[in-house]
Amino acid sequence: MINASLLSLLFSTSLWITNTVADTTIENLAIAQTPKTVMLTVYNNNLAMIHETRTATINKAGKVKLMYPGIPSSIDTSSVIASFEQEAKLFSQNYSFDIISYESLLNHHIGKRVLYTEKDDSVEIKEGILLSTSPLLIQEKNYGAIYIPNQLFFPNIPKDMAVKPSLFWNIQTDAKKLDIDLKYLTRDMSWKSDYTLNIIDDTKLNLNAWITITNNSGATYTDADITVLAGEVKQASSIPKTQSYARKRLRSAPENIKNESFSGYHIYKIPFKETIKNREKKQISFIQKEDISYDRYAINSQAFSFSNFGKRELSFDQTIEFINSQKNNLGIPLPKGTIRVYQEDKSKISRFIGSENISNIPQDEKVKIVIGKHFDIVATEKIIDFKETKREKHISYKVSINNRSNKDAIIKLKRNVPKNRGKIIIKDSCKTECNKENLTAFSTLYTVNIKAKESYDLNITYDIKKY
Repeated sequence: MINASLLSLLFSTSLWITNTVADTTIENLAIAQTPKTVMLTVYNNNLAMIHETRTATINKAGKVKLMYPGIPSSIDTSSVIASFEQEAKLFSQNYSFDIISYESLLNHHIGKRVLYTEKDDSVEIKEGILLSTSPLLIQEKNYGAIYIPNQLFFPNIPKDMAVKPSLFWNIQTDAKKLDIDLKYLTRDMSWKSDYTLNIIDDTKLNLNAWITITNNSGATYTDADITVLAGEVKQASSIPKTQSYARKRLRSAPENIKNESFSGYHIYKIPFKETIKNREKKQISFIQKEDISYDRYAINSQAFSFSNFGKRELSFDQTIEFINSQKNNLGIPLPKGTIRVYQEDKSKISRFIGSENISNIPQDEKVKIVIGKHFDIVATEKIIDFKETKREKHISYKVSINNRSNKDAIIKLKRNVPKNRGKIIIKDSCKTECNKENLTAFSTLYTVNIKAKESYDLNITYDIKKY
């Protein structure tokens, strides 16, 4: 009869032999090499499409575990499209984002051979089987004794453990060399336009623009062909993520970046290859236009109250407006972004005077930029006559506008007509230096040219007969 100690020793030795043999089994693993080509299409809304080609050497025909390293941690794995130039059958795909670390190596070596020391002053390195990670338990090789090790060492790094997030494909092929074409979508990469508008004088300005690409996807794209797409591409879902980044600027080559109308959007192809590192913001110049004609005015769009409110103060927005046309030395579809406006003072020092976010602006449309409140244009709006019965309503009010600056000014006043059931008669004193435009059936825009240090009174009357 075999005693319990001998049985335990035989069992532990069997466990050691079994795991040692399993640990030395070599899987038919192939690893895709670094990309031969990389193409990026970057979108406005936290999305990019990656198109790569790579090659892998197959050491043994048959079933192969193909490792494709360097995949971004923000990849949408359901979007992966993989194709092979040579004949290969794809069975399954795994995405490994548990890259090499002490914890992942521990988990990988459970039931496998490891090296260890017993005590702090031990110089002898022993072999054993890792039985548990919490707590660390080692089964000694020769006698099957179980130890809590002082130090633990791994004899090697398993070939199929990823240094970087990777895709793994289980395939079958007879090819010795496999050419891989891979397309996928990744989040956490986006682009936008950053514009610099320099006011030259009272009639002309210059416009420069940067394509700003932010890469927080978790991967670096080396020597990539880059295209950015302007427009709102619909996504079924989006997972925003915020990370820090480094900034890098490139030399400008705006004359070579051409825009192209594409499937209801606009694309801009960058004519040179560029590397975009993870957690990096990169800027590429793509617009440099000069001598663009513009208008500058102050506008008030505060809603008018059709009740007896008495008197109130009005404020005016400083607005710059120009036409995005070739005739006006521009004529480029402008992607959404931020326009920052600068102007030199009398001492020729450039000063920042405001900024505005713009939406996508097609060619031949107006660009309107509100840069801030006008300091020297002040006005009051006062009801001077108000009468109301069940059948009728009469409102008469005066807007007194003062130009306190040393320059002539264009003042605009937008007023909406009350949407009442009944007949309405509108009268005003807009003459000579004033003109008006009916924007809609319920909206009127008054434009007044006021010389420096002068004022203007505009009277408006509404007579409403109710139904």
